[in-house]
Amino acid sequence: MKKSKRLFLLIALCLASTTASLQAQQGANGRGSDPAQRAEMQTTRMKEELGLSDKQAEKVKAINTKYANKMKELRETNRDGDRTAMREAMTSLRQEQSEELKSVLTAEQFEKWQQLQSEGPGGRNGNGPPNGNN
Repeated sequence: MKKSKRLFLLIALCLASTTASLQAQQGANGRGSDPAQRAEMQTTRMKEELGLSDKQAEKVKAINTKYANKMKELRETNRDGDRTAMREAMTSLRQEQSEELKSVLTAEQFEKWQQLQSEGPGGRNGNGPPNGNN
């Protein structure tokens, strides 16, 4: 009887540890975090990768926050809805965000940002979740 209780406690402890680890990972990669955190991570990445000035970073953060909030709202209102429609709406929001970013970034920065979005790990077409993006 004591062995079965110990085994049960060991299994419960392992499950709790695994759950906590998964939740921490979700917060670290931008999923599961609130829109302000996602926007902050995306802005930090952009500032580092694109060499944004402080003034640019301030404007970019406002844009990223605006669209992170819009995307969260879209996800919440369309939880069990049509996935194709939601994907199209997300794509439309990303295009709007891109147009706003284009007005803040230099041509070189914008081109580099588009390249980063479409390449390698962390890009939309890469292997893995976006780094702080949505």
